[in-house]
Amino acid sequence: MIRVLQFADLVNRHDFIDVIVQRADSRRFELGVCVRTPWCNIASPVYSKDTPRWILDGLSRREVPRAVWQLGGILRKWKADIVHCHHYEQAVIGWLATRMYARTRLVVGRHYSDAIYRSSAGLKRKTLLAVEQTINRAAARIIVPSDYIREILTRWQRVRPNKVEKIPYGFVPEKYAPPPPDQVQRLRQEFRMEGRFVLGNFSRLHEEKGQRFLIEAVAALRARHPRLALLIVGEGPERPALEHLIRDEGLGETICLLGWRQDAMTLMAAIDAVVQPTLQEAFSQVMVEALWMGKPLVITDVSGAPDIIADGRNGLLVPKGDAAALAAAIDRLAGDRDLGGRLGIAGRAYVETYLEVSRIIPKYEDAYLHAMGARSGGE
Repeated sequence: MIRVLQFADLVNRHDFIDVIVQRADSRRFELGVCVRTPWCNIASPVYSKDTPRWILDGLSRREVPRAVWQLGGILRKWKADIVHCHHYEQAVIGWLATRMYARTRLVVGRHYSDAIYRSSAGLKRKTLLAVEQTINRAAARIIVPSDYIREILTRWQRVRPNKVEKIPYGFVPEKYAPPPPDQVQRLRQEFRMEGRFVLGNFSRLHEEKGQRFLIEAVAALRARHPRLALLIVGEGPERPALEHLIRDEGLGETICLLGWRQDAMTLMAAIDAVVQPTLQEAFSQVMVEALWMGKPLVITDVSGAPDIIADGRNGLLVPKGDAAALAAAIDRLAGDRDLGGRLGIAGRAYVETYLEVSRIIPKYEDAYLHAMGARSGGE
């Protein structure tokens, strides 16, 4: 029996971490969960009573030394064979914790693409990359969700290719069962969708998610499609800037910022198309959710998207940071409902065939088995 501890800031029900915990083969693997906060921004996982769980003392940077000490103690007490750390800071904490209990192998889940190169420069970038390279050398396995991130590691950072495994996120079909028609109709009435072409964007409100380009695209389409509407689901530091832009463009009757919603999937079922103008992504879960829901999707060519989207066949790909390209893609969908229908059908068929959780879990299991057979350290 191989004991694998999943370590992250938080876990939501049916997200890629929860899927591993719930679906890995219990005859070969015992899965535990350690998070830095009990808070969930979507829905709390429902664990079996046999799933070991730990909560550390907080998310702030000043809590990192204590988190390292606590996690190291958990690894030792539970006798963890593997700690699977999700994201950068968690990988730093996990790496330091494995220095305290060297029996545990380090597996890194890299869920960011070129963020360090985009958001930092000079000494800060060099420091972040130096720490990352140290962790890369220590890791028994690095799991990435896209070809682009694998290329960053193997070509830019010279990580040994056989240490890096590409595993797209796995998805649970029951999460995307059609919601009750009366709930969909209630939302369509609440947001006055009838007779309009309604777009949805589902993301944190952050500079890197590119919502400002989507607002500019909607503004450019106002004359051609006066019945166009946009619902933006999410919250974050970019909200004041987006509110200001919406006011400046006179789009208060066209665009609604809804904050986080517990009924996001029902909203997605109610709208006509999903648009994700993100500038930086590892592997967009919303991209796959839109495909599962059979919605036509417009998304930028960020990490993960070209792996899944064949432009014009199961979605529309546009360049990053290009409001004109977004407007052109939305114009195509608004003017050709048959195109949207075809894209939705093809998108659903793709995820059912390739991203259903039962096809993905064995890949994680193989990665853990390889980690147990690999020596950590060395490139």
